[in-house]
Amino acid sequence: MPLRTVCYEQPLNERTRALLRLEFLFQQVEYAIAGSADWDSRLALQGLFDILDLTGRNEFKGELLKELKRHAATLGQLRQTPGVNAATLDQVLARIAQVTQRIHRQLDNPRIDAVRQTDFLSAIHKRHHVPGGTCCFDVPALHHWLQEDGAVRNRHIQEWLEPFAPMREAVVLILQMIRDSATLRAETAVQGFFQRGLDCTAVNQLIRVLLLDGNNRFPEISAGRQRFTIHFLEQPDPNQRAVQSRADIPFELACCAI
Repeated sequence: MPLRTVCYEQPLNERTRALLRLEFLFQQVEYAIAGSADWDSRLALQGLFDILDLTGRNEFKGELLKELKRHAATLGQLRQTPGVNAATLDQVLARIAQVTQRIHRQLDNPRIDAVRQTDFLSAIHKRHHVPGGTCCFDVPALHHWLQEDGAVRNRHIQEWLEPFAPMREAVVLILQMIRDSATLRAETAVQGFFQRGLDCTAVNQLIRVLLLDGNNRFPEISAGRQRFTIHFLEQPDPNQRAVQSRADIPFELACCAI
């Protein structure tokens, strides 16, 4: 069986950090509603509440629109670049325009506020950050709802999540463009250490490190405005502290900037 490649990503600004967290949360809810156990529904609700918290700032959708506009402007400048596939570029720009329109319509859509104000969800959300706060005696309404058939519970969760569909589409599109903006290159970390400068004239978004699984090593990435550093650590036993590897480690690297 071929070894699996694991991707580690390090965001280089707050906006990309928020996008990656939202992507993670949408994937968490999607995974949870594929199951039918009451624990699956609890996991889905936890993801939904985290999405509500992360997107609760009024300016968040405005930031998404700014990011979409910036990407459209950057890609539009490539039209005159020799070798650029104009048809593919037009398809991407058209998708950006469609997603932008959906986000604009969402700005005046009260459905997300309706989800936030649902009494059932609000009662659970208030207990969400209390350790064990959604035990059966804390929120009887939740305990009652969890006795419903799994398909019924999943339908409710999908209804609560549906108003976030334009936002999710924007997150997926922006992260796809960021990841596609750089080509992976083979590199070697000498004695588990690697350092490289960043292009200060570019909008650096994301560092991606691809590493073969199964060697008990993982990268710890730190970055500033001018350079980034990768320490490859070894931790065969999670009960023991990780230590820097002394081996020369081959990996693939992409520095995404768009």
